[in-house]
Amino acid sequence: MSPAPLGDIHLLLGPEEGEKTGFIDKLKEGLAAKGGQPPETTRFYGGDSCAADVVLCLRNKTLFSHHRLVIYSGIEQLKRAEEVALIVDYLSSPAPDATLVLATSGFASEVERKILAAVPKERQKIFWEMFDNQKQGWILSYFRQRKVQIDPDAVDYILDMVENNTRDLRTECERLALFFGSGATIGLGDVEQYIYHSKEENVFTLFDRLCERELAGAQEVLDKILLSREAEATQITSGLLIQFRRLASLQRLQAQNFEVSEAFTRLRIMSKRNQRTYLEGARKFSVADLENIRLLLAAFDERMRSIRSDLHALLLHLLVYYIVQRAGQGAWQHSL
Repeated sequence: MSPAPLGDIHLLLGPEEGEKTGFIDKLKEGLAAKGGQPPETTRFYGGDSCAADVVLCLRNKTLFSHHRLVIYSGIEQLKRAEEVALIVDYLSSPAPDATLVLATSGFASEVERKILAAVPKERQKIFWEMFDNQKQGWILSYFRQRKVQIDPDAVDYILDMVENNTRDLRTECERLALFFGSGATIGLGDVEQYIYHSKEENVFTLFDRLCERELAGAQEVLDKILLSREAEATQITSGLLIQFRRLASLQRLQAQNFEVSEAFTRLRIMSKRNQRTYLEGARKFSVADLENIRLLLAAFDERMRSIRSDLHALLLHLLVYYIVQRAGQGAWQHSL
C-alpha cells in the first residue's frame, strides 16, 4: 500500500476488526515513511466524544510529529445535525497535516447520509467477516506457523467462544500458543480448561447466566463486561441475539424429533460446556419465550443506536432483567 497523502480521509465499514486494525497499521507505516517519524495518533469514539473536539484536534498543529492521525470510531452514533455538520464541513476541506479515519462496525446504511456523501467512494472500504471455513483455516494456519497442532474440536470451541473477527481470534490464539508452547498438541479439553480459567467475562458467559435464569449472576457478569470496556452495548445485544436465535433453532430441531447430538452437529454447537448451556436454555425458556426475547433484543439494539452512550449501562441492566425475570415480556414493549 502506498503512503497516504496529506489531508487524507478514510471511511472503514464492517465487522472484521482484525483486518481493519491492519489497515490502520499500514496507514501509520505509510505516514511514518513519508514524514520520517510516526504520526501523532489520537482516538475518539462517537458515543463518548463530541465532533467539535475531533475537529479541533485535527485542525491543531501537532507538538511532537509532522502529521496527526485521528481515528474516530463508532461514527454510527453521530446523529445530531450540528455534530454531523461539523464533520461534513471538515471533510470538505481536511487539514493538510492530518489523516482522519472514520470507522464503524456497521455498514453504510447506519452512517448519516451527509457524512457518507462527503467521503469519496474510493476512500470507503468494507471489512467483511470471514466465512466459517475461512475462520477454521485461519486458526489452523496460525498454530501451524507456531509449530503447534490443534484438534478440529478445539478449533470449533475457539470459534464458539471468541468474537467473530480476526483481531479477537488472534489475541486468544496467541495466548494459547504462548501457554502451551511450540511442539504441543492442543485438544478440546485443553482449550476448555484454559479459556474457562483464564477468560474475562464476555457476551458468551453472559449468555450462560441468562440461560440459567439467575439474575444476580447475570447482572454481575454484565457489570464486569461494562467495567472492562471491551464490548460496546450494540456488540452485547447483537451477540446475545445470535445466541438466542441459535437456541430457538435448537428447540425447533428438537420439536422435529431430531436427536440432540444431530441438532448440535447441525448448529455447530460442539463443546460439551456450550451444549450444557444450550440444553439449560431450552429447558428454562419456551418457544414463545424465545420469540419474545428475540423481539426484546432487537428493540433494545435499535434503541442503543439512537441514545446517548451514558444510558447504555442502564438499558443493558433492564434488558437482563426482562430476559431473566420476564422471559422477554413486559412493559418494555410500550416504554422503549
